[in-house]
Amino acid sequence: MSNSNKQMVEPSIITREFDAPRQLVFDAWTQVEHLKNWMFPQQGFTCEYVSAEIKPGGTSLHKMTAPNGHEMWLLTKYEEVNSPDTLVFRQYMSNEAGDILPNMQMPNWPKEMRATIKLEDQNGKTKLQLIWQPIDPTKEEAEAFEASRAQHGNGWGAGLEQLTRYLGTL
Repeated sequence: MSNSNKQMVEPSIITREFDAPRQLVFDAWTQVEHLKNWMFPQQGFTCEYVSAEIKPGGTSLHKMTAPNGHEMWLLTKYEEVNSPDTLVFRQYMSNEAGDILPNMQMPNWPKEMRATIKLEDQNGKTKLQLIWQPIDPTKEEAEAFEASRAQHGNGWGAGLEQLTRYLGTL
């Protein structure tokens, strides 16, 4: 029996090309020694992984710290880890213990988000497609996601810019 309160929402899709081999881009998404160097929204932030078991059924918990000291904790649950082409994970706001919490800055933000990362080799470069959408959102959560759709590329886009910069250092 389905919950009639749940809404269908079209995903946001962001595409980028990286001047790096597909395996390296995949590793940057799945290895802490890479993730800690780019998995934050902008320069000046730091990222620390408290735990990471990046495999199907595994989880990771990381903290992003803003230049002003504000901390944001994220819990990730991995569904698919298929090197070097696909990564699927669920994202949650959390605390330092990994307890899932509502988004304090956006109270109606979906509590559970799925990100699908697809990587394609393109003559030594890598095409990335990020597919991002709420999982079983309520009407209010679906509306919050839709209302912010124009900004989705800003948040993930900034993170992907960090990834571009980081890959350029390798």
